Amino acid sequence: MRYILSLLIYLVFTNYCFSSGLLSHKASYNLTLERKNNNSLLEGGAGKSTFIFKKTCSGWSLKENFMITYNLANKKSAKSYSVFKTFEDFLSKKFSFEHNDKSELSGEINYSGFIKKNDKILSGKLIEKNINDISYEGNILLPTEHLIKLINFAKEEKIFFHSDVFFGSSKKNLIKSVTAFIGQKKPSSENNKYKSLKKNVWPIKLAFYNYQQKKATPETEISLEIDEEGVVHYYLVDYGDYNMVGKLDKIKVFKQKKC
Repeated sequence: MRYILSLLIYLVFTNYCFSSGLLSHKASYNLTLERKNNNSLLEGGAGKSTFIFKKTCSGWSLKENFMITYNLANKKSAKSYSVFKTFEDFLSKKFSFEHNDKSELSGEINYSGFIKKNDKILSGKLIEKNINDISYEGNILLPTEHLIKLINFAKEEKIFFHSDVFFGSSKKNLIKSVTAFIGQKKPSSENNKYKSLKKNVWPIKLAFYNYQQKKATPETEISLEIDEEGVVHYYLVDYGDYNMVGKLDKIKVFKQKKC
């Protein structure tokens, strides 16, 4: 009997993995900060980000690096460097995360953690100076699980998708409520630069709310172009007083390792 169960588990992993169609890749983006509010202390800025997404033998690994220089009033500037790592198994039942941030504006942030999902229960640990238990109940997705569902909604030409997602990228708000508005598929603005990119993308607007918040106004909004393999061709983050624009600079596709 145990061999039959092992086979069933293997089939579930294999079907889930190949049905997603996500591309293992490294994408580099040029970042530009654009001031929207003249009263803001931020006058502009620029930076680089890299997004490394890989399919391993047991799940999806992600690493994001951000390096940004903020241009402030009186010709002053401040630098910020951030690294965020996650791992999510193929069944979206286990998730680990690590966030390290060093900023001349907000200081240092360093924490990590992990969760396990059992039906509608998420439980785990948040590790900083102390180790704290974390627990949530509800229909909460994990990041890659959310991405796969979002792309499937786009393929089915659905225009609206709302869900709660455990990202782990903000210590005070580990879960975000995300509302997606999906546009019609269109040619990518980057399709002539990179042969490895899909030619068409979906324009999607994502509104992020703090989990269970009652305010109607989102904390952050992101407009992006994404293809069916999960590669973001362009994005714009609206922080209120300023926008951050990310334009694809380089992309590298990783070969799939045999497991």
